[in-house]
Amino acid sequence: MGEGELEQLQLRIAVLERNLTEAKAHAEIVEREAALQVSRAVELNARLSAILSICAALLISRDVDTVVRLVVHEAAHLFPGTSAAHLFMIDSEQNALVLRAPGDQSIVLKQPGEGLAGKAFLSPRAMLMVGPQVEEALEDLSREQIASLSASMDHWPPYSALLAPLRVEGQRFGSLVLYGGVHAHLYHPRDLPFIQALADLAAVAIDELNQHTHAAALQRDLALTQTLHAEAEARLNTAQAQLLQSAKLAAVGELSASVAHEINNPLYAARNSLYLVEQDLAEDAPQRAFLSIAQQELGRIARIITRMRDFYRPAKAELAATNINSLLRETLELVQTHLRHSRINANADLSAEIPLIVAHADQLRQVFLNIILNACDAMPDGGDLRLKTRLLQARSESPTTIAIDICDTGMGIPAEHRPHLFEPFYTTKAHGTGLGLAISAHIVTQHGGRILVESERNQGTTFSILLPTANE
Repeated sequence: MGEGELEQLQLRIAVLERNLTEAKAHAEIVEREAALQVSRAVELNARLSAILSICAALLISRDVDTVVRLVVHEAAHLFPGTSAAHLFMIDSEQNALVLRAPGDQSIVLKQPGEGLAGKAFLSPRAMLMVGPQVEEALEDLSREQIASLSASMDHWPPYSALLAPLRVEGQRFGSLVLYGGVHAHLYHPRDLPFIQALADLAAVAIDELNQHTHAAALQRDLALTQTLHAEAEARLNTAQAQLLQSAKLAAVGELSASVAHEINNPLYAARNSLYLVEQDLAEDAPQRAFLSIAQQELGRIARIITRMRDFYRPAKAELAATNINSLLRETLELVQTHLRHSRINANADLSAEIPLIVAHADQLRQVFLNIILNACDAMPDGGDLRLKTRLLQARSESPTTIAIDICDTGMGIPAEHRPHLFEPFYTTKAHGTGLGLAISAHIVTQHGGRILVESERNQGTTFSILLPTANE
C-alpha cells in the first residue's frame, strides 16, 4: 500500500472517530433530555396529585382560617426550596391587605400595590419576580413591615418570588406570595400555572365559606323578621280584640247606666211602698212573709242595678302606693267565714320581692274578691284555694310585672265557655249577672295589666292577674 492510500485510510478513520464522538455526544444529549422530560413528567404528576389533594381538603374546610393555613402549608410542599409562604386577605374595615397565614406575624399593607403582596393583589395573573424586581418591590415597605417579614424567613432579602392574586369572577380576596430565599432560579415560568391554580382554589373555598356565612346570616335575619312579624301580628290582634272588647264594654255600660237610671226611681218607690205597707201590718200577719220575699227580691234588683252602674262608671278611688300582698291578705280575711262554711282550705304563698305599685286599692280588692268567690263557687264540696304572688323579670322594652295566681281545685271551666268569660252578661250561674269578671277585666286593663286563665275539667282553674310595676 502506498503512502497516498495510507493517508486516505487514516483520514477516513479520523472522520469515523469524529462522527462516532458526535453521535455519542448527541445520544447523551438526547438521553439527558429524555431524563429531564421524565423528571418533569414525574414532577407534574406529583403537583397535579398535590393540587387534587389540596382541593379535596379545601372542600371539607369549615372556616376561613383553616383554609388559609392549609394553603400556606401545602404551598411550601408544592414548591420545594421555598423559604416562606404568606397569604394576605383584604380587610374591608381597614381597607388594607392583612397577613392571615402564617399568623405569628402582624403585617398590614394599606397602600395599593405595596410590597410583593400588594403587587400580586393588583396583578391580573400569577407573576415570577427575580433579583432586582424583588428588591424594587420590597422598597415600598416600612422598616416595621420588613422586620415582620424577615422574622419569618431564614434569609433576607429573598432572591426570587412567586406571586398570585386570589380572585373569583372579578372579585379579589387577597394574594399568595412564595419567597425563594437564596435560590435566584428556584422558580421557573412553568410554576406559574400551579401557584395560580392554588390561589384560585383558595379563593373559591374562601368565597364559598363567605357565601355560606352570608346565607346563614340572611337566614337568621329572616327568622328574626318572621318572629318579629308574628309578634307584631299577635300584638295587633290582641289590640284589636281589646279595642273590640272596649267598644262592647262602652256600649253595654251606656245601656246599663241608662237602664239603671230608668229603673231606680220606680224601684225605690216600690221599696218605700212595701215598707209603708209593712208598718201597718200586725206582727203576726201572714202577709209579712210575702212582703219579706218581695223586699228581698227588690233588694237583689237594686244590687244588680248598682253593679250595672258601677260597670259603666266604677267607683272613683285615689291612686296610691299599694301593697299587693297586704291587699290579698285583707281579701282573704274578708272571706274567712265563707271559706270555713264551704270547707275550703286557703293557702297564701306571697313573695317578699313584690314591690309597691301605684293603683286603686279598692278596685283591685274588688277584682281579687270576685275571683276568690268564683273559685269558692267552683268547689261546692270543698277543696283547696291557693294564692301566690311572683315577680316576672321583663325584657328590655317592658316593665317588670307582678303575677297574682288564684288557683282552685274545683270543677274547671268547660272549653266552650272560656272565650266568653270576660264578656258582659255572660254567665253559667243560675243567679249570676255575668258582670263580675267583665268588671274585673276592665279594672285590670285600666291598671295596664291583663288576666290569663288556665283550666282543666275536674282539675281546677288558675286565674293569673298580671300587673306592671310601672304604669301610667
